[in-house]
Amino acid sequence: MLGGIVGLALLGVGVVYLTVACEHLPGFLGPTAGDTSPRTGLGIVAVALGVVALALALIAARRRPPAPPLHS
Repeated sequence: MLGGIVGLALLGVGVVYLTVACEHLPGFLGPTAGDTSPRTGLGIVAVALGVVALALALIAARRRPPAPPLHS
Protein backbone atom coordinates (compact mmCIF):
# COMPACT_ATOMS: atom_id res chain seq x y z
CA MET A 1 0.00 0.00 0.00
CA LEU A 2 2.70 2.47 1.01
CA GLY A 3 4.78 1.52 -2.03
CA GLY A 4 1.84 2.32 -4.29
CA ILE A 5 1.36 5.72 -2.68
CA VAL A 6 5.07 6.50 -3.01
CA GLY A 7 5.00 5.33 -6.63
CA LEU A 8 2.06 7.57 -7.48
CA ALA A 9 3.72 10.53 -5.76
CA LEU A 10 6.95 9.98 -7.69
CA LEU A 11 5.03 9.71 -10.95
CA GLY A 12 3.28 12.99 -10.17
CA VAL A 13 6.53 14.77 -9.35
CA GLY A 14 8.13 13.33 -12.50
CA VAL A 15 5.31 14.60 -14.71
CA VAL A 16 5.56 18.05 -13.09
CA TYR A 17 9.32 18.13 -13.66
CA LEU A 18 8.85 17.10 -17.30
CA THR A 19 6.14 19.65 -18.11
CA VAL A 20 6.63 22.76 -15.94
CA ALA A 21 9.37 25.33 -16.52
CA CYS A 22 11.89 25.55 -13.68
CA GLU A 23 10.97 29.15 -12.87
CA HIS A 24 7.33 28.15 -12.28
CA LEU A 25 7.98 25.17 -9.98
CA PRO A 26 6.65 25.32 -6.42
CA GLY A 27 9.17 26.30 -3.75
CA PHE A 28 9.63 22.78 -2.38
CA LEU A 29 10.60 21.45 -5.85
CA GLY A 30 13.45 23.93 -6.28
CA PRO A 31 12.51 26.70 -8.71
CA THR A 32 15.29 28.43 -10.65
CA ALA A 33 14.63 32.05 -11.58
CA GLY A 34 14.94 32.74 -15.32
CA ASP A 35 15.18 29.08 -16.36
CA THR A 36 12.30 28.33 -18.73
CA SER A 37 13.15 24.71 -19.54
CA PRO A 38 11.74 21.74 -17.62
CA ARG A 39 14.03 19.54 -15.54
CA THR A 40 14.06 16.64 -17.94
CA GLY A 41 16.71 14.53 -16.18
CA LEU A 42 15.03 14.70 -12.79
CA GLY A 43 11.66 14.08 -14.41
CA ILE A 44 12.84 10.92 -16.11
CA VAL A 45 14.43 9.64 -12.89
CA ALA A 46 11.28 10.38 -10.87
CA VAL A 47 9.02 8.67 -13.42
CA ALA A 48 11.32 5.63 -13.57
CA LEU A 49 11.43 5.34 -9.76
CA GLY A 50 7.66 5.74 -9.62
CA VAL A 51 7.14 2.91 -12.10
CA VAL A 52 9.54 0.68 -10.14
CA ALA A 53 7.79 1.47 -6.85
CA LEU A 54 4.37 0.72 -8.36
CA ALA A 55 5.64 -2.53 -9.86
CA LEU A 56 7.11 -3.63 -6.53
CA ALA A 57 3.87 -2.75 -4.75
CA LEU A 58 1.90 -4.79 -7.29
CA ILE A 59 4.25 -7.76 -6.92
CA ALA A 60 4.04 -7.55 -3.12
CA ALA A 61 0.25 -7.43 -3.23
CA ARG A 62 0.06 -10.51 -5.44
CA ARG A 63 2.50 -12.52 -3.29
CA ARG A 64 0.52 -12.19 -0.07
CA PRO A 65 -0.46 -15.57 1.32
CA PRO A 66 -4.18 -16.29 1.28
CA ALA A 67 -6.04 -15.65 4.49
CA PRO A 68 -6.72 -18.76 6.57
CA PRO A 69 -10.32 -20.00 6.57
CA LEU A 70 -12.53 -18.77 9.40
CA HIS A 71 -13.51 -21.43 11.93
CA SER A 72 -16.64 -21.13 14.01
